[in-house]
Amino acid sequence: MEFVQDILASPWLPVVAPTLLVASLVGFLCGRVGRRGLRRQIDGLRTRIEDARKQSSERHKRSVDKMHREVGPVANLALALPHLFRDLNRDDLDPSDVPQMILQLAQAIFEPQQILFYGVRRGGQNGAKRALTLIAHHGLEQVPDALKTVAMGEGKIGWVAGHELDMLKEDWNSLRRTERVDIDSNHRLLKADIMGPLVHHTQDREHVLGVLCIGGPRIRPRDEKLMFQMVTNFGSMALVSAWNVKKLRSAAHHDGLTGLLNKHCFLADVATKALVQCEKTGKPFSMFIFDIDHFKNFNDTQGHPAGDELLKVMGSIIRQHLRRNDLACRYGGEEFVIAMPDTDAENAYKLADQLRKTIEQEPFEHRETQPAGLVSVSGGVATFPRDGTSVDELVRRADEALYTSKKGGRNRVTTFKGIDIGDPASSPRPLVDLAGEAARDDETPVT
Repeated sequence: MEFVQDILASPWLPVVAPTLLVASLVGFLCGRVGRRGLRRQIDGLRTRIEDARKQSSERHKRSVDKMHREVGPVANLALALPHLFRDLNRDDLDPSDVPQMILQLAQAIFEPQQILFYGVRRGGQNGAKRALTLIAHHGLEQVPDALKTVAMGEGKIGWVAGHELDMLKEDWNSLRRTERVDIDSNHRLLKADIMGPLVHHTQDREHVLGVLCIGGPRIRPRDEKLMFQMVTNFGSMALVSAWNVKKLRSAAHHDGLTGLLNKHCFLADVATKALVQCEKTGKPFSMFIFDIDHFKNFNDTQGHPAGDELLKVMGSIIRQHLRRNDLACRYGGEEFVIAMPDTDAENAYKLADQLRKTIEQEPFEHRETQPAGLVSVSGGVATFPRDGTSVDELVRRADEALYTSKKGGRNRVTTFKGIDIGDPASSPRPLVDLAGEAARDDETPVT
């Protein structure tokens, strides 16, 4: 208090007081201005921090998108390949299964809006040129006629097939600038972002198997051409593998000379399945077995090459005679069997006799050297369930009827007739003596 009283009593107070008042006022004003500046600086800093955060978020998003473009296709590929190779390794693989496998792989890698796969249709003997046929597609509700079949060299699809080149969308612009070549699109609905041929490489040449077109891909891998070529190379490999498997399967199931089913496949597989199906549906099932009359004489007089040629022609005639569900096999040597599902004994006999007449009228080479001056067949017909309930049993009954045709003079068809109860003599089956050996009226071998 004394200090305050001394200040108030001081003669300097009138001078010092205004000065202190002005200084306080100036300090107060400067403080407000400083706080405003500081606030502005803080707001500016906050803005810069927010902008940096947004830029960082955008960079992060771009980094994530880039990573997705690069890693996504690889991850999708890793998930898709095990299933595709499992399907490729099936023993029942068919070439018709491959186009969908190609579409699945392209979908996994590119996730496109549109995929079109074309296969090459070979030109016929009449001089028709090769063409590309649309086999499988995704993303087109209705396919315009212009995209169903494309001639080699026609539009962008035909161009990549003819030049065997992969093309991106920008490659067409480069071609227009550098080569002054403007290739028309095949149709306005075609999205030609990535397209290229499927090529099978052999020692002699390269074979174009088809064309793959991808439009509107959601994912564009960094090396998209290499990824696309992986799809087309996989497709080529899968198609060739499927064709080879089909050839091997056909060779295992068919007779190499006549092209008909072989005996094992016929008895153990297809004919048995057909009979079971008829049994389930309550429909009849007939078996026709026949052989070539005096075939040994033909071989002895004309030689085995001529005999093989006769069998080839016989196989061709049989195939032409078959209905949609009929099955035919070379049973052995000059003997053949035809299974006729959903066919009763009467109609089976008519069909069998029609085939016999067709063979009788066929102008086989060297037919005049045969005993009757022509090539003929003798056969027998048996029908499920009257004559047997299994394929083997029907074949035995039909073979007994065939033997009856041989004894009756050849060049004829006989329907098997079972045993009439109370009349054993009417049975065509061989009688058995007490020694257990079969006895026939005519012991001379019949051919």
